Amino acid sequence: MSSSLPPLTVNRSFIQAFIAAESPCFALGLIEEGQRQYGLLALRPGEEIPAQVTALGFNFGHALLGNATFEVIQFVFQFYGFQTYNVLVNPNNPLVQAVLGQMLESSNYFFLALDPTDGVTAFRAEIGQETLIGLKANLTRIRQSTTSEGQYRQGLAQFKTNPEPAGVLLDWVCRHDLAYLDLSRDRLLLRPA
Repeated sequence: MSSSLPPLTVNRSFIQAFIAAESPCFALGLIEEGQRQYGLLALRPGEEIPAQVTALGFNFGHALLGNATFEVIQFVFQFYGFQTYNVLVNPNNPLVQAVLGQMLESSNYFFLALDPTDGVTAFRAEIGQETLIGLKANLTRIRQSTTSEGQYRQGLAQFKTNPEPAGVLLDWVCRHDLAYLDLSRDRLLLRPA
């Protein structure tokens, strides 16, 4: 992050739990820039993503996987010429509902990647029209999801046997505490290096 960027605020307990989780992992949260909140997609890939790779950005996509009984949301992060990371989340999770709602409201999100050497890559990105249209098209099903924890684990097991696209499957962490979305207290200010 360049020094001309404004500071960002996250929930301190969320970041501490995310850093303590075993990598490779992924978490959803909220982040504040100025007086505005955005959805946060946080990645700890367990390997350093070279600066020349992150400078190119990445392709972000999503899909709704499942059957007539349940669904899971797949997020895909494809770093050009480097690696593809997949994560599956349960759309019935209140934290997922809140973060996706914030992402759709602002049509923007922040991306954080923490590497094993404590380096951080952060940037705000607009949600591409294709992804935005896809999320909006699936929004009713996502909001009405009744996917249980067992069904989520079933979807995860099915994906592991035949991942598409091939890549690293990230463990979804920091997913059961709605307090992680509270930016009014327990604030941590992230200043650009």
